[in-house]
Amino acid sequence: MTTIATFTKPEEAHLLRMRLEAVGIEAFIQDENLIQIDLLLSNAVGGVRVQVADQDVQSVRELLKEDTGIPVEADAPQCPKCGSTSIETERFSKRFAALSVLLFGIPLLLMRRRMRCNSCLHTWKP
Repeated sequence: MTTIATFTKPEEAHLLRMRLEAVGIEAFIQDENLIQIDLLLSNAVGGVRVQVADQDVQSVRELLKEDTGIPVEADAPQCPKCGSTSIETERFSKRFAALSVLLFGIPLLLMRRRMRCNSCLHTWKP
């Protein structure tokens, strides 16, 4: 048996196992029960491992190269500058929170809603 992937959470490992079994490759999950008992042990034991038979390793690697596993929605928001769909919403002003820690000793979170592109770091209001 060869370990092809490790995950922090058992749910993520099961998603890969089901994906592999959907194309006919038998996969097994190791250390799942130990991690479910105490999630903090995940880093100590190396995470939840997904293993396949040695003869299936090459076909699994080819499948994982083709399958990015990230579905892109048709109506996903896009960056107006570069067109990327890798976008996150900023809800708090990080600069104001850092300044308030220096002045008052506690972070004061000032609400604002902005979008930020993870590719080009462009920010804008929606």
